[in-house]
Amino acid sequence: MRKTIVQILTVLLAVGFLSQFAFAGGIDNKQNFSANYIGSASRNAAIDGADIAAYNPAGIMQMENGLYAELDTQVFFVDYDHNFDGESYGVSEMPIVPSLFTIYKQDKWAAFGTVTINGGGGKVEYDDGNIVTETIGNAVASGAFGAGAGSTFTDQFAGVESIYYTLTAGGSYAVNDMFSVSAAARYITAIKEVDIHGTNSYFGYILGKYEEDADGFGGVFGINIRPNNNINIALKYETKVELDWDCDIDPAASAFSVIILGQNGKVDGQSYPRDLPAVFSAGLVWDVTPQLSISPSYTLYFEKDADWDTTQNTLTTKNSYDLALSVGYSFNDKLSATVGYMYTDIGLEPKDYSLTEQMSPPLDCHTVALGTTYKFNEKITVSTGLMGAFYVSDSAVASGAAPAVEYEKTVYIVAFNLQYKFF
Repeated sequence: MRKTIVQILTVLLAVGFLSQFAFAGGIDNKQNFSANYIGSASRNAAIDGADIAAYNPAGIMQMENGLYAELDTQVFFVDYDHNFDGESYGVSEMPIVPSLFTIYKQDKWAAFGTVTINGGGGKVEYDDGNIVTETIGNAVASGAFGAGAGSTFTDQFAGVESIYYTLTAGGSYAVNDMFSVSAAARYITAIKEVDIHGTNSYFGYILGKYEEDADGFGGVFGINIRPNNNINIALKYETKVELDWDCDIDPAASAFSVIILGQNGKVDGQSYPRDLPAVFSAGLVWDVTPQLSISPSYTLYFEKDADWDTTQNTLTTKNSYDLALSVGYSFNDKLSATVGYMYTDIGLEPKDYSLTEQMSPPLDCHTVALGTTYKFNEKITVSTGLMGAFYVSDSAVASGAAPAVEYEKTVYIVAFNLQYKFF
């Protein structure tokens, strides 16, 4: 059943593309769903565009009546680097990620649905290895496993894929002209795949490869407040989604790698909890003039309240958050533009990264955004977005056989969408 659902979601999401990557948000939670978000970095209180089904579903009641469908596509230019022992080991990817939003609004009520990727770090591959493979090689060479002292580890490779496919469906209701509310159910089916291999001069070919999968349900609740025609306020809460991950180690994995995986909490046939944390978001849109608007947003990820198995070595010291501000300007009835900035604070230190985080490190980040929207007619609207995410490099202090490592990360995104209003 789960495989069937994944196949359906892949078709809906990809439309011929491979969904691989998501980036903005907390440690596991992601928020980059649409071109309008990529072009502004602040959508928590938006009341325009079908993508508000994901960002501010209660605000749908401020839209015109009708049936809307929107398809968004994001193209990523990714550059990750692990720097240690005077060398740099990196990954450069150019994945494509789509999302789908639908809304039907009629007077005082509305129904909506979204297909998005709400968690995970996507797919990254280090063709020359990284800090994970280097740590393994150094441990063997030091004699930590009782054999292989002085050996070498060559042809190193490390790859990980982590994606949370998400279906959300719900409704919105206008209590009166000022207040509207929304509620939705959410289903997540998630996969993780890790592939670490290389050739050791003593043990021979080492393969450490495993898959994990989990699924769960959650809820999304929102409120929109519009005290006057110039100000809109929105609040939204996404509940925690409980996820119990089943681990399946590849039968071809070497006996030596099974020992190493076991030391990292990966045991074949066992499961462990790693929930997708709850999220609270708040935002404001202030129309300063008919042409100029200002929109701040705040998003908090409740990672400390999520059940994360401590054997995975992930210890959050605080909750992560995003703080964003965008400015919008309407040149005329058809063309508008946005510019935005976002700061992301991650509540996890590199010394506490698990295998997955080492592959795709969550780091504090400064993000800038630029977007445009053009309304061709009453039915067709197109938006574009350009975003640069400049992560703050951070280091993990050497311990045992692991060298000190500096994590560096930069991501550029180009996004576009097509929104069609059927009636």
